[in-house]
Amino acid sequence: MSKEKDVPDEKNRSVKNILLLGATGYVGGALSRRLSQTQDFKVLALVRPSSNTEAIKPFCKEIIRSKEAQFSAEDVEAVIRNHDVKRIINVAWNMPPESTKEAQFEKDRIALEAALHGASAVSADIHVITTSGNFSLTTANGGRITETPPPKDFAKPKYLAWGESLSGVNLIKDALTEEYISKGGNASIVYPSSVYGPSPTRGGFWDFGIQQFITGKPHWGYEPFPPDFMTAWIQVEDLAECYIAAARRGEKGGHYLAAGENLSISQMATLLAEAAGVKFQPPIFENKDNVVFDDSHTREVLQLEWKYKVADEVKAWVERIKELGTYFLG
Repeated sequence: MSKEKDVPDEKNRSVKNILLLGATGYVGGALSRRLSQTQDFKVLALVRPSSNTEAIKPFCKEIIRSKEAQFSAEDVEAVIRNHDVKRIINVAWNMPPESTKEAQFEKDRIALEAALHGASAVSADIHVITTSGNFSLTTANGGRITETPPPKDFAKPKYLAWGESLSGVNLIKDALTEEYISKGGNASIVYPSSVYGPSPTRGGFWDFGIQQFITGKPHWGYEPFPPDFMTAWIQVEDLAECYIAAARRGEKGGHYLAAGENLSISQMATLLAEAAGVKFQPPIFENKDNVVFDDSHTREVLQLEWKYKVADEVKAWVERIKELGTYFLG
């Protein structure tokens, strides 16, 4: 949660139109709602022709559909020119994940390149905020993980081998953003950790991931997570605050990690099982790599304080999963 709430600084006091790609998704739904509550941003949502926009209508100044089945740079450029857009946030990604990082990248790059190329076609001053993930920050030796991207060709720890399509695709996407910045483009990267909590739109990846880990059975064809898996967790509303703070700051080349609490997959599954009233014996887990996600620099730079705690929110998370019809523990 921002320490200064919704009061913009003097130089950013005028209301700005902000273009959001991925508004109908899990993170995008929470972000569009939160943006609509600020005093300095109005939401323009660029969506695909087939997207269901009922859940986000109350939060958007305007909803614009792409001309083709997928986003294009021309779509983004037209919105920028027609609505005087100065900020773009891209939280669009393909769900469910593809089986390989290459296949996933071919889907995820569409919105990312549309945002970057559409912005550059209009002005170098337009700030684009792209989305990565905390897995793409994990170092070879574990330990303290911050906003600093790993060096090229680093060796991932063995416990992340299962998540190559998740972490690998983010590294490829990050490279596109970094190249854009190196050539004069104005962009920054937000690294969300594992996202949980209620949202006005459909459920997130972890709704299914945690449930299949508890049952020990694949769901949608994906194997349950290994027990030796350490990550960090951020509530979706807190993550929305991070994007908004990054948009207000508008710093070229900024890197921001949103990692509210460090919990193993087993610890999180135990909390969710308890909230759902399901018996679950978590496997023994030792954080042998001493992995700790540290977002203190991001919180300092963006003047953020995380509002939500997993233990307080997990019951509402379970209820939202049931409401969405994606609950299969019972």
